[in-house]
Amino acid sequence: MPTRRLTCPCGHSWAHLSNDPVPDDLRVICPVCTLTTEANDPAAHPSISTGTIVTPPDAPVRHSLAAEPLVGPGKIISGFEIIEEINRGGMGIIYKARQPGMNRLVALKVIPPAKLDHPGTRSRFIREVRAAGRVNHSSIVTAFQTELDGPVPFLAMEYVPGIDLLRLVKQTGPLPVADVVYYARQVAEGLQHAFEVGLVHRDIKPSNLMISPSPLAPPESRTGRLPKVKILDMGLARVIDKTHNDPDTDDLTHPGVFIGTPDYIAPEQAEDARAADTRSDLYSLGGAMYYCLTGEVPFPGNTLAMKLRKQLTEPPPSAAAKRSDVPVSVDAIIRKLMNREPSDRYQTPAELATALDVVLKTDGPKLGTSAAPVVSSVYAKAHDGGVHAMAVAPDGSFVLTGGGDGMLKLWHPATLKEIRTITGDVGTVESLAIAPNGKSAATCSIRLSASDMGVQLWDLATGAERKRLRGPTDNITGVAVSPDSKGIAAASADKMVWLWLRDETGSMSTACIKGHMGAVTAVAFVTADSLLSAGADGTVRQWDLKTGKTKGVLPAPVGPIVAMGFAAKRVAVAGRDGLAIRQPSSNAFQKLSGHEGPVLCCALSPDGRLLGSGGVDCTVRIYRAEDGLQLAAYPGHNKSVRGVGFSPSGDALYSGDEGGTLRRWPVPKG
Repeated sequence: MPTRRLTCPCGHSWAHLSNDPVPDDLRVICPVCTLTTEANDPAAHPSISTGTIVTPPDAPVRHSLAAEPLVGPGKIISGFEIIEEINRGGMGIIYKARQPGMNRLVALKVIPPAKLDHPGTRSRFIREVRAAGRVNHSSIVTAFQTELDGPVPFLAMEYVPGIDLLRLVKQTGPLPVADVVYYARQVAEGLQHAFEVGLVHRDIKPSNLMISPSPLAPPESRTGRLPKVKILDMGLARVIDKTHNDPDTDDLTHPGVFIGTPDYIAPEQAEDARAADTRSDLYSLGGAMYYCLTGEVPFPGNTLAMKLRKQLTEPPPSAAAKRSDVPVSVDAIIRKLMNREPSDRYQTPAELATALDVVLKTDGPKLGTSAAPVVSSVYAKAHDGGVHAMAVAPDGSFVLTGGGDGMLKLWHPATLKEIRTITGDVGTVESLAIAPNGKSAATCSIRLSASDMGVQLWDLATGAERKRLRGPTDNITGVAVSPDSKGIAAASADKMVWLWLRDETGSMSTACIKGHMGAVTAVAFVTADSLLSAGADGTVRQWDLKTGKTKGVLPAPVGPIVAMGFAAKRVAVAGRDGLAIRQPSSNAFQKLSGHEGPVLCCALSPDGRLLGSGGVDCTVRIYRAEDGLQLAAYPGHNKSVRGVGFSPSGDALYSGDEGGTLRRWPVPKG
């Protein structure tokens, strides 16, 4: 049988065995890089000139990975019910599937058994599975489950409805500058996470960047949802940290073998795939940004040699030369990302994110209208155990956070640089409150022993623990300081509100108030003699502290309440079923839309005009308090948001998440 050896510009070579010559009018595809074109028409796709025969041109484009009899819509694989085919790649087929046991949709990447006989397929699949298992970030698709040794090997991943940037540009043309900057900002954060866990992706390109929900989806299906970027396909990823010693995920290529996509690959990676690091991914991101802004690949050419020759001899391409509305600052970022020398690029994705933040701050008005919000966020890694509570100093001089790592930390409000760390017997902080003078703070923490439960008072200047307020025999999850600094209130799981009040002589008395039908979860002083409490029974109660009597009970439409905010006679509550606010003149709460799932924290600006919130959907949202209009929704966190707080002037909102990240967000004007 005659044999014809076919070679793709990506470097993959394979044999074609057939009694017939290769017809001129058949489509071909490379089984590694998955690029498709006519067999003898390299100009049809600048990235490939030869490949494996697949199907006649009048039939749907199919890969040689024809579906196995056991695989297809309606079939069940290890508990996953296949619904429909989503896409095909050089290594497998991706299906939309349902996992009934978890009541969720997944993307099921199936590797037909016959394909596993191809050299390198199993090792590449194992690499993808192991790489996906190392990452946990909202901008990288999440892997759920895998099976390598069954009749149909598969990888079950997060199902991301939307459209990738390649298809989006092909359907709509070049994207708004603001959208490209917004998407790149999210990709940078995902790559920073990959960098921190010692992973380099090696195939960043528009088709591997999914936008969800699709900007082309009907407006009603996108209500309250902001587009997010998901980095797809870890099949070429490589672990590069020196402590890693897993032969299943070590790079299995030889020096000089081409790994990546020709249009977006960094020069050093094209020369040796093992030389790629996070700066190579940043080069590829620069190329993707250029494509999204211009609709053209950075260095067009009909062959790999032609592309690489341009890459090595021509300066980085200028998007501003193609589009007059591309600011010089954005063009400069892309050109720096695509510098030939890795040392002349941004050295980490975090550096790129900072540069994009500067652009958004200085050139925001020049970016034009956008379907995506233009957001500038300053952030810092604050606590290893998650940011569980936070507050801003009354004079705005610092932000105080408490975390699951048993520490209190003070942060510079503008830069989020750490000012001071308070250690000791802090415990896992659940709530904190700063005294009106800003010199001390009260905290409560989860404790195992009843004798340790109570409220701790801290000197913020020295870090010393001033006093422990005893009394409760169950954990306290909320704490507040009175406006005159003479009272401390605590919300306890024993269904009571605990009070420590200092009289004119300076001595402190302890009292407790009972009325809630479940655990008390939050407290807030109205005045020195009036207190609000909220609980798991879904009610907010107001107390007269002089008499200990309730002044009113109001149910809130959020289920069990987990957080409460009070300012300027307005009350906001957050809970399992959402977010709600009560106006000064109203006897009922108004429920607010926006968050998907439980809301874990809320805060009102000191003047009561703005409401901030965060939840399990990993977003931070800002509302106009007077009518509940949503002003902004920020998707930068990759873990549930546990704490929010406004600056005294209301021009910034701070947020902290379960992953330990602290962020500063701008507040929209007007």
